[in-house]
Amino acid sequence: MAADKVSIMNQGVIEKMQNIREKATELDIPQVIIMTKVDEACPLVKDNLRKIYNSQKIKDKMQECCNLVGVPVSHIFPVKNYHEEIDPEDDIDVLLLRALSHIVNIANDKLAQKV
Repeated sequence: MAADKVSIMNQGVIEKMQNIREKATELDIPQVIIMTKVDEACPLVKDNLRKIYNSQKIKDKMQECCNLVGVPVSHIFPVKNYHEEIDPEDDIDVLLLRALSHIVNIANDKLAQKV
């Protein structure tokens, strides 16, 4: 979900996401949201990606996303897209790897509950 578009998302798309989330919950499948384009949503983050967790605007976008779709804030992972960069950047990679690590941990926790 694009952080810069959360506030203006089409209601039909939101309803589809809610329905998918409800079905996944019925099947006991954990859900996460990758919140992309955080740099487009917050000038502070655009200037310095390391301030992503200090940004009130990003926190507000995460909460808004939680309220719209129903996925807990702890399962919403803000990341920056590679779209203008030519070479890899550590700060972008760290966010992506952190999100992936949390997603794997969530999946492992769910599998451990089943055993």
